[in-house]
Amino acid sequence: MLSDSDHIAVGFVDSLRITCHSMEVDSMPTKNGTTLLLGSMLDPVMGSTDAGFITELHLSSTNQYFGDQPIIDSVVLQLALTGYYGDTATMQTVHVYQLSEALVDSLSYYQFSDLSTESVDLANGYQFYPHPRTTNTVVGHDTLTQAVIRIPLDPSLGETFAAADSALFSSTEAFKEFFPGLKVVCEPVAQGGAISYINPTSNTVTQLQIYYRETAEGNPMRYYFYITSDDVYFNQYLHDYTLGSPDFVQQVVQGDTLLGQTQLYLQSMGGVRALLRFTDLMNWAESLKEDGSHLIINEAKLILPALEESGNDTSLYTPPTSLALLSLNADGTTSLLADYMEGTAYYGGSYSSAQKSVMFRISEHLQNLILGSVSSQGLYLSIVGASYNAQRWIIAGPDANQDDMLRCEIKYSIVKE
Repeated sequence: MLSDSDHIAVGFVDSLRITCHSMEVDSMPTKNGTTLLLGSMLDPVMGSTDAGFITELHLSSTNQYFGDQPIIDSVVLQLALTGYYGDTATMQTVHVYQLSEALVDSLSYYQFSDLSTESVDLANGYQFYPHPRTTNTVVGHDTLTQAVIRIPLDPSLGETFAAADSALFSSTEAFKEFFPGLKVVCEPVAQGGAISYINPTSNTVTQLQIYYRETAEGNPMRYYFYITSDDVYFNQYLHDYTLGSPDFVQQVVQGDTLLGQTQLYLQSMGGVRALLRFTDLMNWAESLKEDGSHLIINEAKLILPALEESGNDTSLYTPPTSLALLSLNADGTTSLLADYMEGTAYYGGSYSSAQKSVMFRISEHLQNLILGSVSSQGLYLSIVGASYNAQRWIIAGPDANQDDMLRCEIKYSIVKE
């Protein structure tokens, strides 16, 4: 039984000082993600982004024979389109190049990685609108069951394959030594623009298709290559942040960290993340303690609201599905917060369209910081799946000029022994 002198004092605070700012991501692995990205986008806030990819090709069957006097009718690079991000009303111009050096499975590839290519643009600057359509359309003997981008390539590529030694089609490995793969990129757009999402391993849709006849009078035939999870592919991203809004350039490019108190920027594609620090946490905790008392964090919710201004056009640039929060260690590495282990339903991180915000519970993390059982240089905030999606978001900083702003709502108890 507690004596009359024993008690628990319960409190609430949402004004704990948080300092934060956005910064470019130095490097991000993009190898063999779930989605390939292709397109160019000029964001009025975050500047220009060009997305492309490099990939190997896989034989659909071995021992391919094109005929003694083959005729190449056409070559098409068909890409399974699963969605887009941005303004699809802007025409995209695509270029496709043959690689002149091989991809290596044991190597890591990042958003800035590149390989040498042949100089010929096999797509000859083909233009397209990245609309997610073309379902149930008949192409040859195929009825497409999902949206595609069909890029006609120079027939000379098919002629190269048809003239190759048949031994090069004995295995995918032998073929890759002969033909390392393709690089696919888009020209920068002058306005608007979108990034298309492509399913790389949709083997019945994403294909390099060779339409041919074994002789001039022969029947039309087709051979195709596709991409599997055993092949190597990666996304490439090129950003020009100097074309962004003045506030964005001043914070992210010029490094004015004080501007993060007003607004924070997040962008996928190896783009932009934010660093948050609880600069007054320890002083606040000490100020509440009395002799023989303990501070217990009952619940701490980090609230990240959207910035309410015209530059944050969420109708065109939809908010990310979810965010990631990692603790920054003294050696520069990152680690998961203890609260993450409680599961997504508790931890949070998903965007709420009703609240127009994202919430994380970080109760255990703050408690551990106060107890000194963990050490952290701050929290990195980024978009989940940033290596293979094109999302961006603008967050109202702690000092934003709106009612709902970045804050940490803490419910706590002072237990006196």
